[in-house]
Amino acid sequence: MITKPILGQPLFRASVVAVCMGLSAQAYAGTPDVYTQYQETGNPNTPRAIGKLFSNSGTCSASVISGNNIIVTAAHCCYNRGTGAWAYGWSFAPAYNNGSAPYGMFPWVQARVPASWINNGDTASDICLIQLGNNTAGRPVTYYTGWLGRSWDWGTTQSHHSLGYPGNIGSGQTLQLCASESFGASAACGGAAVLNTGCNMTYGSSGGPWIRQYRNGNYVNSVVHGYQSAACTGTFGQTYNGPRFTSSNIVPLCTAQGC
Repeated sequence: MITKPILGQPLFRASVVAVCMGLSAQAYAGTPDVYTQYQETGNPNTPRAIGKLFSNSGTCSASVISGNNIIVTAAHCCYNRGTGAWAYGWSFAPAYNNGSAPYGMFPWVQARVPASWINNGDTASDICLIQLGNNTAGRPVTYYTGWLGRSWDWGTTQSHHSLGYPGNIGSGQTLQLCASESFGASAACGGAAVLNTGCNMTYGSSGGPWIRQYRNGNYVNSVVHGYQSAACTGTFGQTYNGPRFTSSNIVPLCTAQGC
């Protein structure tokens, strides 16, 4: 069990359900460290529903997954188990690019993580949903971006496009992508509840979506958690993991939040 995410941590500016209210090669299955990586910013076919998430604790990545203006990110971007505190101050910038938020910034209204993340910090529970308010123009985020689909209970071997804003590539200012195939963790490292996939993105990519059928369905199937160990995940900076979306994590969370 990991209690402090490593690779998938937010990009810090400085060193049941629980609710917080208002206030490079072709990848193949079962192989760590194998992926194709490229910059996705500037591609006109890139979904606008993917963006950068700001908070009082740093930055992560997120995506819109509901017509009710709800984004998904990693639970460790919302609730810090080390301090036992919520990050607060979330604001989402869809299609963020080099300091520009072309559709404005969308403030948070409510954040929700599984109780099991707070209690156990298990990778399979590293999911956070954030309800967004309107931007300064009075528009909801979906007015500009639409939303991505959701998928769950798929097998561990899937072709994914994983996207985010990593600090180690483009200084967290541009959207990056890894194309690879996922594979399940060993029984000692989470088993089928945890997906691994090759990618060289690190800090700041936390919460970024793993998408099935990219640009042809766009189903979010996991989000970036991080790195556990070479034995569990692969080489640091070459493979990371995330919670496999199932009827035991994303479904009850979405039901409670009203996706």
